[in-house]
Amino acid sequence: MTEKGLKITKVNEKLNAVWASATKLLKKLLNEETYTQWIIPVLPVSFDDKKFVLGVSDEFFLSWLQDNFGEIIANAVSTAVGKKTTVTFEIGHTIPENKIATKAKKEIKKTTRSRKRKPKNCHNRHTFNNFVVGPENEFAVAAAKSILQSKGASPANPLFIYGGTGLGKTHILQAVAHQAAEENPDAIIEYLSCEEFLNLYLESLQTKMHARFRNRFRKVDYLLIDDIHFIAKKTSLQEEFFNTFNNLYNADKKILLTSDRRPSEINHLEDRLVSRFDSGLTVDIQPLGVETRMAILQKKQEDHLIKIDNNILFFIADKITSNVRRLEGALTRLLTFLSLKGGTLTLDDTERILAPMLEDEISTLLTVETIQKIVADYFDLKVADLTGNKRPRNIAVPRMMAMYFSRKMTDKSLPEIGSRFGKNHATVLHAVREMVKRQESDKTIKSTISLLERQLQNV
Repeated sequence: MTEKGLKITKVNEKLNAVWASATKLLKKLLNEETYTQWIIPVLPVSFDDKKFVLGVSDEFFLSWLQDNFGEIIANAVSTAVGKKTTVTFEIGHTIPENKIATKAKKEIKKTTRSRKRKPKNCHNRHTFNNFVVGPENEFAVAAAKSILQSKGASPANPLFIYGGTGLGKTHILQAVAHQAAEENPDAIIEYLSCEEFLNLYLESLQTKMHARFRNRFRKVDYLLIDDIHFIAKKTSLQEEFFNTFNNLYNADKKILLTSDRRPSEINHLEDRLVSRFDSGLTVDIQPLGVETRMAILQKKQEDHLIKIDNNILFFIADKITSNVRRLEGALTRLLTFLSLKGGTLTLDDTERILAPMLEDEISTLLTVETIQKIVADYFDLKVADLTGNKRPRNIAVPRMMAMYFSRKMTDKSLPEIGSRFGKNHATVLHAVREMVKRQESDKTIKSTISLLERQLQNV
């Protein structure tokens, strides 16, 4: 064998050895069905000092694998290599038939068939069966299901769901898409984010294919758009969406939208769109309580062979309150630790492993919206007063205080804070500097800021 051939052989041997060791860890961590469906079809492709490349069949498989098991796989590979290793995925790879056990063949065929029926852009796991319903989201779920049950015009159409990040709005939208596709395979379903909708719109203008864009979205049976608040300030896109909305609404087609705030609170959204969005049913999802967070962790555990004691799960549910993604990320960290260490998990282990996440959680508990509400209540104002354009002193000073606290007590950037107040970053910066300056010369301002800061720290 030539020197080059020998080198290639050694690289391949190392590649396969690392993946064999990693899959051994993954098999301990995941239950048999999950391992069969999502790990067996993955192939080791290449390995060097910089990264370990794994091959998968298609984009859907890639997206779902990264979202649900990306961190677990990366940790398993790093453990097998003996140092932290970057793991990337490459599509277009199919496992040889002789490598798949009879049971695995059946599962993979089943998965492939289900993917063919899957609505575009939707994760396979985002169904109503996998959604944990609690008092904070039950109305939103019921409203979404009512849209599916109605054959013609529905009082819940359009359905506008709003709430904070990571509370399940996207899951509900995709669950509607999945169930609609299952109940009516011929239904035309479009699910996408507002940003994707904007990009497609701009592309249609640049390529002079606007008629095709218009036809695509005006012939659908279901139009599901995430984060519709990003349409704000985009005048031409609002015009386009207004006409599309009217076309679908008049034809009794289903329209479901999500946002981080109710229609009337979206700054720079045209009144006619606010009116259209409010014409159906507007429902909110509240921050999840500890019982619902606990139920989500228990549901997520069903995918894994290794189980964590309920006392530890309750600790996670009690400490991580901001959103579901962080909650699931914490569980993944602990499961990975257990798969490598074995034995049982103590509370001390949990606190040590989750320390960075728990620190981040403290810094993100307070939101700009919460600050706006507390400041507005203190001064007997409405939040709309703080986010509007009126400038009398009884509004201007509280507005500057709210901006000051938003900058000091959250991790939001100046432009992000500005967008919440309908202002630019320069206005926020001016407000912050002005409040710092006034505290030095105005005892009343200093006292008020001190009082409000204590109140905000106790939220």
